[in-house]
Amino acid sequence: MTEQLIQVEMRLYEEKLRSRYFLFLILFLIVAILLITTVAVVFSGISYADMGYNWAALNIEGWIILSSIILLVFIILSLFLYTHINSVRNKIIELEKPKPEFVNGKMVHVYTHPKEKEGGLFSKTYIEIDEHNILRLRTLMVPPEEVW
Repeated sequence: MTEQLIQVEMRLYEEKLRSRYFLFLILFLIVAILLITTVAVVFSGISYADMGYNWAALNIEGWIILSSIILLVFIILSLFLYTHINSVRNKIIELEKPKPEFVNGKMVHVYTHPKEKEGGLFSKTYIEIDEHNILRLRTLMVPPEEVW
């Protein structure tokens, strides 16, 4: 497979992960809201409605402990999923980094004048810096506006 196909597949995989993790985040928020609401209803039933301590299948301490455990599991899963998608992003960034270019076993360093200019006709001059490095000067000779 070519490097560009691998990059495209990694981007598609990242998008699929992002949509799955977004659904997981929505599920996490819904469960958290339901648990907090349940604890609030149980507390208000005990405090204001003078219902017994076990009217909601568990007492208030049981609901708080159960809610804490479930939220802790969701937080740990969220951290795991965050590190997973971060590792995928780092792999994509690593694939997109330009690979160093070598000529005759020497590393080529490129300097373009004017900087960040694309298109047009450039002259390329190679200057040997030392036994391990070569400088390639790219100088704009004909701007892209003048090229037919």
